[in-house]
Amino acid sequence: MLRSIRSKIIVFSILATLIPSLGLGISSFQRNETMINENLTRELRTLARNTSRELDLWIKEQILAVRDLAASISTSKILIEGLSVENQFSKNQSITLPKATELYLKSVHKRLETVLELTIVDVEGEIIASNVSEPFPILLAQNWPENASIQGDLVVPPQWNENYKTAILSIAVPILSIDDYILGALIVTFDMQSLQPNLKDKIKSPPGDVLLLDKEGRVMLASDTSLINKPLSSESNVLSRLRDNPGEYDVFLGAKQQKVAGLAYLSGKMPVTIIASRDYQLIYSAWEQQRNMFFGLVSVIILIVTAIAFRLSHAIVKPLQRLIDATEKIVKGDLDVKLVNSQRDEIGQLTHTFNQMTDKLRQNQAEINAAAIAMQQKNQLLETLSVTDNLTGLYNRNKLNAIISDQLARFERNKRPFAVLMIDVDYFKTLNDSLGHVVGDEILAVVAKKISQCIRNVDFAARFGGDEFIIILAETTAKEAEKTAERIRAQVADIHCDTIDKDLHVTLSIGVIQSEPDDISLTILLSRVDSALYEAKRAGRDQVYCISPNTPDVTS
Repeated sequence: MLRSIRSKIIVFSILATLIPSLGLGISSFQRNETMINENLTRELRTLARNTSRELDLWIKEQILAVRDLAASISTSKILIEGLSVENQFSKNQSITLPKATELYLKSVHKRLETVLELTIVDVEGEIIASNVSEPFPILLAQNWPENASIQGDLVVPPQWNENYKTAILSIAVPILSIDDYILGALIVTFDMQSLQPNLKDKIKSPPGDVLLLDKEGRVMLASDTSLINKPLSSESNVLSRLRDNPGEYDVFLGAKQQKVAGLAYLSGKMPVTIIASRDYQLIYSAWEQQRNMFFGLVSVIILIVTAIAFRLSHAIVKPLQRLIDATEKIVKGDLDVKLVNSQRDEIGQLTHTFNQMTDKLRQNQAEINAAAIAMQQKNQLLETLSVTDNLTGLYNRNKLNAIISDQLARFERNKRPFAVLMIDVDYFKTLNDSLGHVVGDEILAVVAKKISQCIRNVDFAARFGGDEFIIILAETTAKEAEKTAERIRAQVADIHCDTIDKDLHVTLSIGVIQSEPDDISLTILLSRVDSALYEAKRAGRDQVYCISPNTPDVTS
């Protein structure tokens, strides 16, 4: 029985002395060539897929950036008033946006490195204002919905632009009025050159070059910048061959007139063709050299000795290589390794022991993962409890201090004001004493819920202490905050208390201020808003007292 490596070596050596190895050598090189082709195809596919993922990720990032930019621009009073005026008149009248709108777009453009153009169009698609004199022409969809929410809409696929000598991508989002009526659209044209460094990871990506072609077949971007805006190949039918057989490599003359092996990958979301290629000579030089050497030596060396050596290495190295490959996968974190054991020799025993080891590792890994998930859930709960008030669910005092400090720092940088509201439940102690502490707690919880419903997602609400609440309205003036305060006061006027199953009339005193340059600390800011709340109480409670930047104003 041939159960040991030693017995196999002896038998194979005897047989190898009798059997010519010429046929084995030829078949070996054929298998090597097939393996090289398969590895090349796999690497090129991986390179192209990675580039496609980077392209999709980059486009998603730009769409999110445009949405944020549109939301920021939509708060511009000049822009909203200009668009509203433009939509009230017919096109035959010479009514246009103020020059200040174009200056505003130019000032915004200076802060955006990858943006080439910022253009505003009306609901009919006519250009209203732009940061450039001749913006890139964009056609909006005919069925642009008038009640649309703000959603990014890619209107122009990536393409090469001769004016800018670079690849561009244009994205449009609607501009809404305060009552969510579409006034027009913001169109942002990006320079895709910022995507070039991400086309290929220098460390992790397989070797080769990546090209991005538009639907016309022009090279828009490339990992090798010398290939940009050059033809893919001197052969006219190369691009059609690659596109007709996506994922299958072909050999052709590249842009530098060198022989390359490449394949095409068609992006599913964009009309973009991704070409991954490698230098043909670099791929096959070692294989061709080995082939020529073999046929040179086979005429001199005895074929039988070569066959013996080949069979010995094959019998020993192949099972060991499987173990090496499996071990490398485990080192990289892949524990789903299971080797098929069909041998009864020493390597078979080693394979059996290896499988037992991987089973134990998988069991330990599962236990570690379960413990990590449980720990993460507990940490998330602790983090939530550390910044919120357990009665109202609003932020607590510590979190409020951090929020105010952050808002003051933002105000110092961008000079955009924010508003602060301090709210006190009128005669809460009387309600608490007459109805009980349980009812008092429910009143505070209901008031907190009403407050949360009356503010935006970008605003912050916190329990300041007892029956007092603080609201931070981001990028809001005192006049705008006063409207929010009145809305809160109206919402809280009548609440239902489940504990005693009764409707209660609850009133609020609210102080409103707007951030000013003198607010150099949260103590000064809280002192000013506390003074506004005091004035609301002193004036008779159940009212809003607003201290505007210029003159005080009381609303009952």
